[in-house]
Amino acid sequence: MKIPRIWVSAVKEAHGPRGPMPLTAWGWSENDRAEAQRRANETLQRMVRRAEQGLELSRDYPYGSRPLREEIVRELDPQNGNASAVVTRNGYGCLVLNTSQVMFVDIDLPDLTLGQRIARLFQRRAPAESEALDNIKKRLTEISTAAFRIYRTAGGFRLMATDRVFQPGSSESENIMNAVEADPAFVRLCRARESFRARLTPKPWRCGSRNPPNQYPRENDIDEEKFKAWLAAYQQATAQKATCRLIENVGSGWPHQEVAPILKLHDEATRANTGLPLA
Repeated sequence: MKIPRIWVSAVKEAHGPRGPMPLTAWGWSENDRAEAQRRANETLQRMVRRAEQGLELSRDYPYGSRPLREEIVRELDPQNGNASAVVTRNGYGCLVLNTSQVMFVDIDLPDLTLGQRIARLFQRRAPAESEALDNIKKRLTEISTAAFRIYRTAGGFRLMATDRVFQPGSSESENIMNAVEADPAFVRLCRARESFRARLTPKPWRCGSRNPPNQYPRENDIDEEKFKAWLAAYQQATAQKATCRLIENVGSGWPHQEVAPILKLHDEATRANTGLPLA
């Protein structure tokens, strides 16, 4: 898995046609601070040149085109500097499970109509939802003999392969992802990071919470205290929400030995078997 452990910033004020412009660039490395600093400096130099020429600065990059600046919260069974799974915290504060071999696939559905939202309140599946689920199951059985757990999320479905492991970025795993119409950006991200990915905790705006007041790495005590206060409020707001709900199994077979502990971690963290409202 390619999950940087070190992030370093570089800061400079550029002077362009519109006047002074403070710029910040971030560099990363898996284990070398000097490498992270070099990347930050190189990015900053490019930004300064563009600013001084009056060119537009691209601060946003296509999802999956470069590492995500996320805090490592937990590692599962680290050996020789490697771990089978790493839990990170993403930019809007959610915990995310990153796995080296256990395949997750998230599938988004179009926004629900009013009638579909009412059906969800009574735990009923709207016709479009049932049709999408049937289509997913059909495509899974057509393209793979693997066993999958299917979960409902607030925005669609999540698949977890259980009886075997997969290689991120392999033609086998990407064929399955494409067959069930996973987000192409999600497929690219798994390939670039050499890992699969599943959100464990609810999105803050679905629970009446807000996004974190600052981003990792927090570089002073004041920012750290602000984040801790936000985290306590976020955890309280999400205490009675689930991230996904187990609805069905496709295929047969016992969970693979590499999958079993990650399955347990995932289902407990997402509250997949509680029946709580999804967020």
